[in-house]
Amino acid sequence: AVAAAKPNIVLFLQDDQDYALGGWDPMTQANSVIANNGATAENWFIHTPVCCPSRAEILSGRYAHNVVSTDFSGCMHVNESNVNPVSFGYYLNKAGYNIGYFGKHMNQAPKLPPPGFDCPNCWWFANGGGRDAEPGGYLNASFNDYTQLTNMGSVNGTYVGDTNGEYAGYTTAVIANKSITWLKHVATLDAPFMLTVAPKAPHVPSTPAVWYADRYSDRSAPRTPDYNASHTLLADHHWLISQQGPITLSQADDIDALFRNRWRTLLSVDDAIQGVYDTLVELGVQDNTYWFITSDHGYNLGQHRLPSCKLNVYDHDVRIPMVISGPGIKPGTTFDFPASNVDVAPTFMGLAGILGVTTMDGRSVAPLLINASDPAVPLSTRQHLEHVREQSDGAAPSWRDFHLIEYNSLGDVRRTGHLVDDPQSNTYRAIRSVRGQFGNILYAEFTALTDMHTFSNVSFYEFYDMDTDPHQLHNLYQSQSAELKSQLHDLVEREFHCRGTTCL
Repeated sequence: AVAAAKPNIVLFLQDDQDYALGGWDPMTQANSVIANNGATAENWFIHTPVCCPSRAEILSGRYAHNVVSTDFSGCMHVNESNVNPVSFGYYLNKAGYNIGYFGKHMNQAPKLPPPGFDCPNCWWFANGGGRDAEPGGYLNASFNDYTQLTNMGSVNGTYVGDTNGEYAGYTTAVIANKSITWLKHVATLDAPFMLTVAPKAPHVPSTPAVWYADRYSDRSAPRTPDYNASHTLLADHHWLISQQGPITLSQADDIDALFRNRWRTLLSVDDAIQGVYDTLVELGVQDNTYWFITSDHGYNLGQHRLPSCKLNVYDHDVRIPMVISGPGIKPGTTFDFPASNVDVAPTFMGLAGILGVTTMDGRSVAPLLINASDPAVPLSTRQHLEHVREQSDGAAPSWRDFHLIEYNSLGDVRRTGHLVDDPQSNTYRAIRSVRGQFGNILYAEFTALTDMHTFSNVSFYEFYDMDTDPHQLHNLYQSQSAELKSQLHDLVEREFHCRGTTCL
């Protein structure tokens, strides 16, 4: 293969697609055309398990503590002016990329295209996720629709889906087909492209397309060991969890129905991935394209007596799918180093050969996955790999053994009769180590929302041995040595205040 100057990049970003509860299982086409031809993460995490902060982190490559507001305002505490002017779209467009964004952006999506998404061949077709009910969720949703292109069918205003109109007004089908229309234009140009397709699926109301409404009728949500765990098992957790009442039979039925509909909505995402892949093959550009398929966080389906939603520190909420494929990545492989959504934008920078973006807190995973000797690796990507190797004196690049987690409570949030968030006990920062000095553990510090900027009044601690207790049911904090407690506190304190190159 002849290497191109710069690669194309495709990101599929789902909403609430979990890893721990089988959320990848419906993705059979994506598994066939992307995962089997690329690498699948075993330890990919989310930094903040709720929509707007997580998406801000993906867009900016910055940790929550570097994008949140100082006065508890903003989009789920995010100051969007710390994100939109310096997103991956801005930097990639400056480097010559045409940018298309189709689907959910941050929850307060800009009406007009933000910097980088406003170029002559760009297309901004975005919303904040729509409503959590119908109409306006998956059916007849509205989008901010702007492009300078005149042959895309854009309304250059507010697009409103129509169940009696194109693509049956079903949001996943709408954004997938709009993105394919855009690809057929930009793939013919003498410039690389970056495409984001961000479905609402499987976020509530989890409305399946009518053609998938009867699938999985015999399936139930996984009854994992932490599902409806006893009060005794949860008594040593922070207040939000220790006070949970049992999941009733009626609530269990609701959980099972939601589980089935979540999977049904993902079938349409799977179709969209196959459709975009087939289009890239047809256009002759697939071999020069890096794919990323991931989610903005995991989910609860009865785990720790939480019947739905996310917002919590445990693996079912923070561990997510990530599949990466493209030139130089060995097909059908897995990788186990811990990485997160904050590493996505820096990886895009690396693939495009963009140097000097010092504001990002994450790091490029490209040097750990791409074989630089593969002749198909684009020149810009090869330069990035060589630059990283030079910085490490010719050795393989080092990588962190842990992942930093931060969450600032959204207040009293109730789902299916249960409190799933609260402002007094469920603001936290945590270290999710998978190897190295601390081994496979979770360490978390909890405080009140009013303490989110300093953590000067930590009220509760949790520590789990993930080898012996993968479902995080036995809090071992009190039995840990003073030395280990101090080391973990010092690490989370340091990372909580890191910025740019000072972050590990």
